[in-house]
Amino acid sequence: MSFSITSFLLLMLGIAAPGIAGYAWQRRSLPGALPLSLMGVSLAVWSCGYAMELSSLTLSTALWWVRLEYVGIVSAPVAWLWFAAEYTDSFPWLNRRRVWLLGIVPVLTMSMILTNDVHRLFWQSITLSRNGLLTVFDSTPGLWFWVHTAYSYLCLLAGTFFIIRFIWRTPQRFHRQISALILSVAAPLIGNVIYLSGFSPWGKLDLTPFAFTVSLAMLAWSLFRLRMFEIRPIARDMVLQSMSDGIMAVDEHGWVVEVNRAAAALIGLPPTQIVGKRARDILARWPAMVERYREVREAAEEVEVAVGTERRWFDVRILPIFDARRTYRGRLFVWRDISAERRFRAELQRNNERLLAVQQELIAARDAAEAGNRAKSAFLAHMSHEIRTPLTAIAGYCHLLETGIERQSLAQTRADLEAIRVATGHLLDLANNVLEMAQIESGQTTLHEAAFDVAEIVHDVTAAVRPLLRRNRNRLTMVGTDAVGVVQGDAAKVRQVLLNLVSNAAKFTTDGEVEVGVVCEVAEEDRLRLRFWVRDTGKGIAPERMATLFAPFAIAEEDIGREQRGAGLGLAISQRYCRLMGGELTIESAPGSGTLAAFWMPVRAAQVAVAEVSHQI
Repeated sequence: MSFSITSFLLLMLGIAAPGIAGYAWQRRSLPGALPLSLMGVSLAVWSCGYAMELSSLTLSTALWWVRLEYVGIVSAPVAWLWFAAEYTDSFPWLNRRRVWLLGIVPVLTMSMILTNDVHRLFWQSITLSRNGLLTVFDSTPGLWFWVHTAYSYLCLLAGTFFIIRFIWRTPQRFHRQISALILSVAAPLIGNVIYLSGFSPWGKLDLTPFAFTVSLAMLAWSLFRLRMFEIRPIARDMVLQSMSDGIMAVDEHGWVVEVNRAAAALIGLPPTQIVGKRARDILARWPAMVERYREVREAAEEVEVAVGTERRWFDVRILPIFDARRTYRGRLFVWRDISAERRFRAELQRNNERLLAVQQELIAARDAAEAGNRAKSAFLAHMSHEIRTPLTAIAGYCHLLETGIERQSLAQTRADLEAIRVATGHLLDLANNVLEMAQIESGQTTLHEAAFDVAEIVHDVTAAVRPLLRRNRNRLTMVGTDAVGVVQGDAAKVRQVLLNLVSNAAKFTTDGEVEVGVVCEVAEEDRLRLRFWVRDTGKGIAPERMATLFAPFAIAEEDIGREQRGAGLGLAISQRYCRLMGGELTIESAPGSGTLAAFWMPVRAAQVAVAEVSHQI
């Protein structure tokens, strides 16, 4: 071995390179650190191997060191491409699980070097010559040498391209880091071109390892001075690209200067076709949105946008961008897809509305149950009184008859019997009403249609109520009762409803007038319907009573005189009978204005006179 200053310098470089490799290895979890560590080891092997090659005295010794040197030569370009791709995130396919594919050519190259004596594909001939104090390994390149050279240059140029492209989308304060990386690869690249071209002023001396002196200096400056792995521009880019929110930066003239993957996916174009274009052209599919935010510098609102065939909601935020001098430089658009959130809120609102509706139904059911309980209690109290009063009268009059039958006059006996008959009739009516209501509630009531004379039913009802009319000094007026004729229907239920209405009118009217009217008219689809009305000039019904007018036993809650006694079932039964016959019962009243009760039901004509114009009651 014959060491020179050149060999010593190369050894120093080879010793310094592992320091950079170790520093990067400690941070191997960071993007670019692991390949940079590999590149440092490659440079160390290359420099040390070349130093020993220059100091060798025999061809066999030099050849051994050349083969070791090529381990670093073939791996350094691959490590550079791997570093550039991972550091700039420019080639996602080239991850740490697939990087071994880049080593196929270097492995083949080392195989060619080790077996060159057999095929002469890497070196056609090799010699050892002197260049001053240095021993120079001289060779004639073979075919695979140029394959290796082309592949190495391809890796170096591709990595340099990734770094240069990355500069254009990196903030200015990180440009020194990127420039240092470019210089670190440009120096050996230039040195190797000078060596292969034969224009080197030092003859056959390979300048490439010496150029790595510049590379190591630039890398050391990036690592220790610029803190490449502590303040990495790729971190900012990764944060931007990994965000699920769409982000697009637009300058003050409307040109897109940055966009992340989420925004590009929504727009439907790759980022390379968005950056550098006018925002209004990129967003031409949404002209309403472009016009809406054309001059808006700051906003925060939710908007609905058509994306393909569906409608989606976005939370849109617009933020102004200012430079260090507070000069306006553009706008930052940030949008977040809130369609799922909107659907969830809408579903939540619908559920709340349904819950409120159910709550209202439960409250109504509770109120109805409470009202039913109160009505039941009042009804029981009322019915006990209604039943006890006539029974007491019957028992009393029977006792009088029993004790005084021999000394009582015939007139007095007849009066007592009449009182017994009235009390018994009241009990019978009460029992009949309760039984009828029970049959209606159980669904056992049926219709029995037959031909009946309307006038006859009206006359029967008025005859039955006439004693009550005379007692309260009321006048009876009948309208149209003799003009209808014979119709087909359920006469018993018509008679019952009309009797209840006329009885109520006579009961609650004193020194007044009761009007009973009937008309047969043509309704919808040329069908006939029979309509009755009963009008009185009594005291009327209070508004608060109208809501419970057709409720069973409703009279039990009303404070009325004992001469107007009843179970409160008449109107409830009447309304259900009307609906069972296909008609309806309505009552209009106001305090001091009397009451108008009207009901109708469809009928079939037998011998009937039909009114041309319906009466408006």
